[in-house]
Amino acid sequence: MTVTIEGDFFANYLVSRRTKYMWNEFSSPHFEVNVGVGQGSALSPILSSLYLSPFLYILENRLKNLRIPVSILLFVDDGLIVA
Repeated sequence: MTVTIEGDFFANYLVSRRTKYMWNEFSSPHFEVNVGVGQGSALSPILSSLYLSPFLYILENRLKNLRIPVSILLFVDDGLIVA
């Protein structure tokens, strides 16, 4: 089986990732996280746009069909829903 360079990149990109949660003085142990992209990654805004765009398009259309006036404003990975 042949794997493309892009496939290798994404497969290796999500391997051996760990995260830890902090709240005030509490700090959790490290957890294995083999999904998603790291905070501050150059891929974060690109992948979040690719994943969220179809969902937000459907959501906006469904809300408008229910006669709920809505506008969805997005900038990179920050968003605002105005209803």
